[in-house]
Amino acid sequence: MLFVSFVVRIGLRTGYGVVCCSTALLLLLGIPALASAGEAQTAFDEAVRHQRAGKYREAIAAYTRAIKANPRAAEPYAGRASALARTGDTRRAIEDYNEAIKHNPNFADAYFNRGNLYHDLKQHGRAIQDYDAALKLNPKLYEAYNNRGLAYYQLGQFDRAIRDYTEALKLRPNFTDGYLNRGHALYVQKQFEGAVRDYDEAIRRSPKSARAYRERGNARYAMGRYAEAIQDFDEALKLEPSNAETYYRRGLARRRLGEYRQAVQDYSAAIRLNPKFSEAYNNRANAYSLMGRFDEALKDYDSALRLDPDNARIYANRGAVKLRQGKTDEAREDFQKAISLEPALKSKLDSLASGQETAPRGQH
Repeated sequence: MLFVSFVVRIGLRTGYGVVCCSTALLLLLGIPALASAGEAQTAFDEAVRHQRAGKYREAIAAYTRAIKANPRAAEPYAGRASALARTGDTRRAIEDYNEAIKHNPNFADAYFNRGNLYHDLKQHGRAIQDYDAALKLNPKLYEAYNNRGLAYYQLGQFDRAIRDYTEALKLRPNFTDGYLNRGHALYVQKQFEGAVRDYDEAIRRSPKSARAYRERGNARYAMGRYAEAIQDFDEALKLEPSNAETYYRRGLARRRLGEYRQAVQDYSAAIRLNPKFSEAYNNRANAYSLMGRFDEALKDYDSALRLDPDNARIYANRGAVKLRQGKTDEAREDFQKAISLEPALKSKLDSLASGQETAPRGQH
C-alpha cells in the first residue's frame, strides 16, 4: 500500500509577515507582533528578521534576549519555539510552547504548533488534544482540522480523519492537500469511487501534482480499471520521472493486462531507481514466471529475499517456480518456510505441492 507522504509547513505570523519553520505537518501560522515596546520589542524584531533569513540560531539568541527583557510575554517563547523546531530541538521547542501557553492560555497558534511537534514525535493522542484546544479557540483554523485528521489517520480512526478533512475543505475549498488526504483515507476504507472524486478535484486544482495522478491511478487499479490507471501513472511520470513507486505501480497494472514485457520494463526502472525495492524484484520475478523465463524469475526471487528475508509470499512464489521446474524438494522447502512465516498459506501451498492446484499466476 502506498501511504500518503504529508508535506507540511508551520510558521509564525508576525506584524512583519510569515516566518516559516518546518515540521512533519502542514501549515502557515503564527503569533502577533510583541505588544510591549522597548528592549523586548527591539530584540523580538531582530529575532523575526533572523528567522525570516533562515538564521535560526541567531533568532534563538534574539528571542532569548526578548524573553529576558519581558519574561511574561508569550510571543517570544512561541517565536523561539519555532526557531528551535527548525534546528531539530523538538524537546526545547515544546517547552517554549508550554511557556507561551502558560502566559497566554488563549494562544491558538501555540496549541496548533505544539500539536504538530507531538505529531512528529508520533504522540498522536497529545497532538489531537492540542488541535482540539486550537479549534476551540479558533474554529476557522482549517489547518488544525487537516492535521487532526492526519493524527486520527495514524491512529487508524479513518472515519474521524475523513470528517476532519471535510471540515478543512468547507473552510478552504481550494485546499488541494485536503482532497488528497481525504482521498487517501477513503482509499484505505476501500471507498474507491469517493477517492477518485477527491483525486479529480485535486488534479483540477493542481494539474501538475504527480502525487494526485499517482494516487488516482492506485484507486483505479484497485477498481480493476487498469488501462485508466496506466494513463494516470503515465501522467505522474511525466511530472516526476524519477519516482520508483510509480514505475512499480504501472508495472502491476500492465501485468494485469497481460503486458508482461512492458511490466518487466517498469519493474526494472523501479529497481534502477531504488535497488532495495524488494517488491519490484518479487513482481518482476512473477512477470518472468508468467513469460516462462523461470531462471530469471528465480534470480529475482533470490534478490527479493535478500532484501526481505521474512516475506512468506516471496518464498511461496519461488517455490511455485521451482515446482514447475521439477525441483520438488526445493519447492517443498520454500513452501514450508512460507507456511512457518504465514500459516494461513498452508492449505493453498499443500494443495499446490500435492499437484491438486496449479501454480499461482503471480502475486504482489
